Amino acid sequence: MSTNPRIYLDFNATAPIAPAAREAIAAAVEVLGNPSSIHAEGRAARDVVERARDRVATLAGRPREQVVFTSGGTESNALGVAALAAAVEARGGPRVVATTPLEHPSLRAAVAALAARGWTVRELPPLAAAVGDLGGVGLLAAAAVNHELGTVLDPAVVAAARAAGALVHLDAVQAAGKLALGTVDADALALSAHKLGGPQGTGALILAHGAADDALPATGHQERGRRGGTENVLGIAGFGAAAAALLPDPPATWAPVAERGARFEAALVDRLGARIHGASAPRIGGTINAAFPGAAGESIVIALDLAGVAVSTGAACTSGSVQPSPVLLGLGLPPSLAREAVRFSLGRTTTDAELDATLALLPPIVDRARRHRR
Repeated sequence: MSTNPRIYLDFNATAPIAPAAREAIAAAVEVLGNPSSIHAEGRAARDVVERARDRVATLAGRPREQVVFTSGGTESNALGVAALAAAVEARGGPRVVATTPLEHPSLRAAVAALAARGWTVRELPPLAAAVGDLGGVGLLAAAAVNHELGTVLDPAVVAAARAAGALVHLDAVQAAGKLALGTVDADALALSAHKLGGPQGTGALILAHGAADDALPATGHQERGRRGGTENVLGIAGFGAAAAALLPDPPATWAPVAERGARFEAALVDRLGARIHGASAPRIGGTINAAFPGAAGESIVIALDLAGVAVSTGAACTSGSVQPSPVLLGLGLPPSLAREAVRFSLGRTTTDAELDATLALLPPIVDRARRHRR
């Protein structure tokens, strides 16, 4: 194990908590009270929640009344898809959901839940802007930015869904803090605090009034009856502070990260012959899904970890075995090539020195991984 400071290049999995979020959580610890109580202590807790709601709403570019605090992106995807589907059903729309084979497991699970209720799933071509006529589709469920590739959903896909009269749910977990969400056309957006410098276990569903607000299950009076259970005051406080730290212009502050990632990606290709997955489509920048031909991605991830660098394969561990990434299989890669993937995901605190150090470590690691695989 290296004794040097570790290099963290797995921001898409979770981002380091922002200093402002730490401070907000520490301050919220001192606030006693249930935000649903009407006494002074309860009102103080409610004030923490509502100030955070304002900040998250500003980041999302939506009215504050549309922000429903949740436990994270998974719950937000489940609630958003279920609510919009109920709205489609209530107005007699087609029970057809369009999605892609590249979605996050939480969104795939939400779509599968609709299929179990009799909905038809229409799978769109991966990374294709020209989806054609989406007539007969009642709901579009897709990621604004892919979690493994960093590819950006083409607005033409949303436009085609709108032309068909469909409602739109977007998984914006990897888009928040990188895209201007206020310009994104959607009836529901899923956000997660820990992807942008907030704490784990907190997220938000941004749900447009009139689209599905009355379709959420009645589980409690909290969040205006849209999501039951006492609000996670500490997590919400950190979420709000992390969101505020990205304002007023998240895309502008993300641009240097994208540029740094582009230089790193070019070096991987030039020096190591890397194959970049998703390179043919527009990407957000800062997410590099690379394969080193002839080397198993898992071997490279383990070797980098031992050398002090945290990266990911983007694969799911199931029953002790690493399975090929469903995203890469969805792109049409055979399992043997999908297993070569290594995902490097950068953040605002990533430095050129860290990337240079990683590039210096990689050649012997890749060479050993190739020999081992042979």
